[in-house]
Amino acid sequence: MPLTLKNNNEVFKQIFEIANQFDKEQENYLIAYSHFLNYFKKTDVLTLDDIVIGISFTYSWMPTILKKIDLTAADDLIKIFNKAKQGHQLTVPELQTLKSAFNNSLVGVSKLLHFIHPEHYAIWDSRVFRFLSGNEPHNFAFKRPETYLEYLTLLDELKNEAVFESFYRLMQDKVGYQISAYRALELAFFKGG
Repeated sequence: MPLTLKNNNEVFKQIFEIANQFDKEQENYLIAYSHFLNYFKKTDVLTLDDIVIGISFTYSWMPTILKKIDLTAADDLIKIFNKAKQGHQLTVPELQTLKSAFNNSLVGVSKLLHFIHPEHYAIWDSRVFRFLSGNEPHNFAFKRPETYLEYLTLLDELKNEAVFESFYRLMQDKVGYQISAYRALELAFFKGG
């Protein structure tokens, strides 16, 4: 079953409405966002310390606390996160390795990946899923790395639509600072979900 039954025109109609109503004064978490990105811009090669600090501040953005950090595969985690930082697409097994290490949560992992490389990875959460699918998140589809990769493919398709640039400019104006294309789309989905 596809992630969304909406066609791209329907998606853009909805997200333009969302963007037009967006009020940055009501979004306190936007203050921390650029600082999270800047943390990872300061280093070319991530260490285990960067990853643990990153997942910890990532969970400050979530209603769930970080209950599980499994660093037994630390070398693999470092390798995978550095691959993501370099802009390479992660595989399903790599995403599963990351998910298993941190609360078994694809949501937390997607946020950390986004902070590490916002142009290549998007935040994935229940509200985004709800906006796109029209359904409540359920474990089978929502927590699968394959669904996350399908989501990234959808974002790339939307970025290639002619109308995207108008939406992107509007969303950046509403946020008040430069954000990635993935962030603009995800933020509108989040607000709509």
